[in-house]
Order: sequence, then structure tokens, then C-alpha cells
Amino acid sequence: MSYNELTKWIESGHTLIPNFLLQNYKRIGLTDTEFIFVLQLKAYIDKNIPFPNLALIAENMGIAEKEVFSLLHNLMQKQMILMETKNDLSGKVEDSYSLDPIYQRLFQLMERSEKKQPIQQQEKNIMTMFEQEFGRNLSPIEMQTIATWIDMDHYPLELIESALKEAVLNRVYSLKYIDRILLAWEKKNIKSVKDLVQQQSTRPQSNQDKFDEKARTDAPMEVPLYNWLENDADA
Repeated sequence: MSYNELTKWIESGHTLIPNFLLQNYKRIGLTDTEFIFVLQLKAYIDKNIPFPNLALIAENMGIAEKEVFSLLHNLMQKQMILMETKNDLSGKVEDSYSLDPIYQRLFQLMERSEKKQPIQQQEKNIMTMFEQEFGRNLSPIEMQTIATWIDMDHYPLELIESALKEAVLNRVYSLKYIDRILLAWEKKNIKSVKDLVQQQSTRPQSNQDKFDEKARTDAPMEVPLYNWLENDADA
């Protein structure tokens, strides 16, 4: 490489690609070819050429110009690229492409990921709780069952924990048994530990079901032991 070629290469500039975009472009709806096209646009925008000649991009990508027009049209239809018209300082009308919709989608994806992390940690915690109470590792099917309770049935984690406690106190280490408890509570419109305590207070308890009063005072939200499936035809 000659010095002139090196100088030309340096002066051509550099395009910074955010790692989050590189890692998630498919998650926001870009195909591989669309992603390359977006990078081509970004390279020109970074060089202060906001409305580049699409023929040059077609040449860079090694595809027909009509394919580039099709890519642009599809991305505008998907509301991932905007074409804006505004006046410059001299009053001359200028067109430009904006990648802001892509950055907005990335931001929304990042927000969803941040919100999901605490939930995922809570799911891990409850899986660990089941393994500790059962005294063994959960099978993949059992993990999927618990995930279904959380993600599809939308049972609150506190209710799942209470159902686990009921099963353990009754010495039944079975997810099927716990599932029946959760279904019984759902039929009774029990949606929280508070609902559960209120429902329990309206039903007679056997001597086995009663708590020590001091323990009840120390832990007011503890759920009294009650065999929800015994003599309960609708469960």
C-alpha cells in the first residue's frame, strides 16, 4: 500500500456500529440485507451526507439499484427509516434519511430487557425454592410447568410459593398436587396471599391446621395450613 492510498483510506473515515444494534438487529425486525443497507446509510450520514445517492450504495453492496430502492421502500413501510424534508440555513430545501426509528426500537428493546431481568431472577429464585423443598433438582418438564404457571397462567409468585408451602406441610411433593391447589384457589377467585388468608378465616380449621398464636403474631402474612383439596369437590 502506498502512502497516498493509506491517506485516502484514513480520510474515508470510520463508521461506529453500536454493539447493541449488532447483537439485536434481527430482534427489531431487520434482515441481514436490510442491516447492511442501514449500515451503508449510517456511513454516509456519519460523513454528513444525509441523503446519499442510492446508486453508490447499490455499488457498495454489489446489488442492482432497483434492489436498493426496494430495500429502502420496505424499511420505510416498516417505519424503520424516515425521509425528512427541511430547510437549511440558506433556506434551501434539503432531504435526508433518519435512522431514529431504529434507535427507538433498540431503546424499547433495552427497556423490555431491563424490566424482564428482575422477573427472570424471581423465577430462578422460586425454582431454587422448589428444589430446596423437594430435596432434589427439578426435571426440565417440572421447570416448564412452573414457567407455565408464571408466564401463561399468570399466577402471582407469592401464590405459587404459598401453594408449595401447602404441599410441603401436607407432605405431598408433587407439582400435580400444587397445580390442583392453584386451580382450587383460582376457582375461589383467590389472587393474592391476602385473599388466601381472608378465605381461610371463613372456613373451619382442624386442630392440625391451627397456628401457634405467637408465630402468627411474628409473621402476620403466613398462610395457615389447610388441606384445600380434602372434601372439596370443586377442586
